Amino acid sequence: MSTVRVPGPLTRLVRRHGFTRSPLCRSTDRVEAGLTAALAVLALLTVLIATVFAINVYQRAQTEAATKTAQQTPVTAVLLTDAALPPADSPEQGVPGDTTALARWQPPNGQQHTAPLWVSADRHAGDRMSIWIDQQGNRVDPPATAWSMTADAVAYGIALLASGWVLLGLLWWAVCHVLGRINAAWWDLDWERTGPGWSRRTSQ
Repeated sequence: MSTVRVPGPLTRLVRRHGFTRSPLCRSTDRVEAGLTAALAVLALLTVLIATVFAINVYQRAQTEAATKTAQQTPVTAVLLTDAALPPADSPEQGVPGDTTALARWQPPNGQQHTAPLWVSADRHAGDRMSIWIDQQGNRVDPPATAWSMTADAVAYGIALLASGWVLLGLLWWAVCHVLGRINAAWWDLDWERTGPGWSRRTSQ
């Protein structure tokens, strides 16, 4: 009794995508299969590239944060006035819901510094708030936190990954569209050659 070999899943996958010596497989099928395989590999490489890129972004952010931390100092500022809304025609509107108040803080060099700060509307004179200052005593943005650096790195990595996959998908679609038009033209040409013969046979 003879046995019938059932193709395995890998064999069926190979045949489905054109990697076969069957005479029914057209050259365009092999081109499409090769392109699909190549783009699949590139899609996997894109994941690796996006991961490495995100790690580099995080490391650069860490370096910048360390540099800022070394050049900046956290101090406590004391409000001298209550929070007051800025004039309606003021170009400095700050964050929505914030107002300005005059504050005083003392840099490490001992010379007091007085300047308006953006504060929430419920702040009053005598309130204390923590701020970051540079070496000249001017207020600056605080260094990035570990959470914000991680979020930025992940966002950049996902953006790069999505962009790469979209480009690969568009390339695959464009080539398959061209191959489809070529196949249609070949079908028309073959029918022009064999159609009359089939028509005569069916009419007999």
